[in-house]
Amino acid sequence: MSPVSLLLLAFLFTFIGICLGIITGLIPGIHVNTISFMIISSLSTIMLFGSRLLSGFGPTTSELLLLISMLVIGCMITHTFLNFIPATYFGAPEGETALSVLPAHRMLLEGRGYEAIKASSLGSFAALFLALILILPARLIMGNPVDLYNRIVPLIPLILISVVLVLILQEGRSFLDHRPKLAAGGLFFLSGLLGFIVLTPTAIHSYNWTPIEQEGVPTSSMMLFPMFTGLFGISNLLVSLMDKPKIPEQVIEDVNIRLDNKSQMRGVINGTLSGGLVGWLPGITAAAATTVTSLFTPDKQSQDEKSREFIIAVSAVDTACAIFTLVALFIILRARSGAMQAVLELNEANINEWSSIFEVPGLFLLLLFSVIISGTVAHLLTLSLGKTFAGIHKKIEYDKISKGIIILLVILMLMLSGPLGLFIGIISTSIGLIPPLSGLRRVHLMGCIIFPILLFFLGLDIYLIRLI
Repeated sequence: MSPVSLLLLAFLFTFIGICLGIITGLIPGIHVNTISFMIISSLSTIMLFGSRLLSGFGPTTSELLLLISMLVIGCMITHTFLNFIPATYFGAPEGETALSVLPAHRMLLEGRGYEAIKASSLGSFAALFLALILILPARLIMGNPVDLYNRIVPLIPLILISVVLVLILQEGRSFLDHRPKLAAGGLFFLSGLLGFIVLTPTAIHSYNWTPIEQEGVPTSSMMLFPMFTGLFGISNLLVSLMDKPKIPEQVIEDVNIRLDNKSQMRGVINGTLSGGLVGWLPGITAAAATTVTSLFTPDKQSQDEKSREFIIAVSAVDTACAIFTLVALFIILRARSGAMQAVLELNEANINEWSSIFEVPGLFLLLLFSVIISGTVAHLLTLSLGKTFAGIHKKIEYDKISKGIIILLVILMLMLSGPLGLFIGIISTSIGLIPPLSGLRRVHLMGCIIFPILLFFLGLDIYLIRLI
């Protein structure tokens, strides 16, 4: 295939990925990982269809796999921009934006919902370019000559434990207010035990069935969808159905982010650096990283200023994390997300380690091209769709939409994960209701990922499996 043809098709597949990112971003509970798993499970069909559709261009197998990877990248980056819209207007965020619900809802009830969207889009868009600038320093620090990643691998359990302790100790009105901290610790352990059970292969998985066959996708990976959907999707939708606030008229014209440039920049930098950490280390989620980052917010700021800076930071974390997982894939050859796992499986024979600073893998550069295109388009889409939602909010019947989304998510759980997935979804939803009903932060629910990884690095997972 000629370079011009490859470039044109790269635009096309990135655009298809952007369209998928709109779907995953605006429908709570449907994540990029879900799309990635579906692509891998039906890869043979997609390859056959793609080769016939593009027969005039004559793509090779590796070129077609590259184009599908660009679709995944476009979906991933677009999702990190648009997922803040349902977090603001519907109150049903993904795990990565779970922390942003309260400040965004506070602004929505003040008629400043579009300002929250604008702050979020600014955080993601600025983080996109700051992360691109930091790619070369990251390569030098995490790879050779510094080789920091291999140096910190033995410290990963200590880092995870430290992050968990910081998150738990932040609960309560003061350091001595122990009851919320104990409750947070219990919630972390409960969600962690759920995650461990879901991620541990057991005989019961062999009795499960799914209406949609998913070849090549591990059963444990299929169960991540109902677990996250229950913890962060359906549970929050149910809470929103219990509470029916009156949403005032939203300001959509001449909206400026009421935050000084220094605070905006601090939010972007803190969020991007935190996102970089999340992109390299397993278990540390964007929500957890943002909570730790919030410790560096000056106390002299007003609550409104803290809210806006926090929204910028959490959005920057989400987008930067997505980019640095791609960088990590070519430096340490490890996938730190479902989307990157899909890219790794699609291009396993062509992914080469970025060993020499002056020999950047061509595949990496092409995927970065998709990152820039999708990020730019997603920024414009977020501002446009955010304004549209703000303008028609009085015509939106939130109760019906929330109920419709719940029904859709239940159907998807059954179709993609079978009866066992539906059961896990019910359990996860029950656990996901605990934080909003008890006044705890949802970030502790990320124990479902941190706890199993911590057990793995400590070598204790084997003994716990024997006990079960």
